Amino acid sequence: MTSADEQHIAGRWFVAGGDSGEYLFEDGIDLIDLFSYHTRDSNDDGIPNVRIGHNGKHLVIRSQGYPNHVTAEFPNDKNPNAIRVQNFTFRLPLKPVRNRQITQLPMGPIGVALNGVVFFNPFERGGMNAVEGYSQEWLDSCCGHPEMRGVYHYHKFPSCLKSPFPDDGKRHSPVIGFAFDGYPIYGPYEAEGEMAKELSGKEKLDSCNGHSDPERGYHYHVTPGKFPYIIGGYRGKVEASNNRNLARAGTGAIKNNTRGKSERIGQVITNVSPRSAQPGETVKVQMTLSPQRAARAPVPREAPNWFQVGPYKGKNIKRRGNSVQAEITIGKEAAVGIPLDCHIEFKTPRGHTVVYKKDDAFTIK
Repeated sequence: MTSADEQHIAGRWFVAGGDSGEYLFEDGIDLIDLFSYHTRDSNDDGIPNVRIGHNGKHLVIRSQGYPNHVTAEFPNDKNPNAIRVQNFTFRLPLKPVRNRQITQLPMGPIGVALNGVVFFNPFERGGMNAVEGYSQEWLDSCCGHPEMRGVYHYHKFPSCLKSPFPDDGKRHSPVIGFAFDGYPIYGPYEAEGEMAKELSGKEKLDSCNGHSDPERGYHYHVTPGKFPYIIGGYRGKVEASNNRNLARAGTGAIKNNTRGKSERIGQVITNVSPRSAQPGETVKVQMTLSPQRAARAPVPREAPNWFQVGPYKGKNIKRRGNSVQAEITIGKEAAVGIPLDCHIEFKTPRGHTVVYKKDDAFTIK
């Protein structure tokens, strides 16, 4: 339902308060302001994280690509790159058009989250799965890391991204971003207690991680723990100006090429206890370390200077032998049912940062 103040632009997009007002997305029967929550200035340079406009055919997103949530410290011993402010301009088709053929995902940005941080496909530079297996890359507890140009990006469902609507597992997930064909990307839930990755029959996600329903039309879902994690290809006509690699993109959905287990990540964190908590709860979390399993060097003996479980920073960090403990407070609107990664950081006497992590180690229930 619209009011006199809400002007239809095209497709499922509206603007309230004139061309410089709030951009609203028609999600089922509701008009949702997706971006206002993410326009603040996270890096204090006087420029909002995300700025929204439109032209005749596109929603125009100008983004600094800078995360508005806590991250690991980069560079660190697993990643030599620093997070840098970007100057992105992305154009999303206001009226997505289905293609007969699937457009293959390029390397580099494939879509953009509501906070302006970009999504990448699941592969690392060599073309192997970066999320799991032998070529697994070190992603922080928010599921991101920077590449050599300093572009912080997500290879899988970003657990720290606030949509800004809660994803409590009691209804269809909210929108978390958009692919470059203009179709929305939703969180993992299709309905109460039912994740989209578990659907079967006519509702089953296609090879692009998308499907249609009467309320939303065609849309994508993220699939935590299941390839391709975010999207597997473009079901719609892609706006090629968003990534120069799209000009030479092939056809067809990507395929999983996971092999073996990563030796670079090193399972130094062998156990996390407890493994779950409830929204709004404050809990002491203990990580058990196995120093002899460090991939390159012995684990530092002191307490880590950083302790993180998904989006939650640990306080009152203590260490006794191979046990590290910290207190975390779960937000009342925490995403429910999503396995969270955990990581810790140590500062060496020379000022370097050493990091360790354990994937899928904690869940909000």
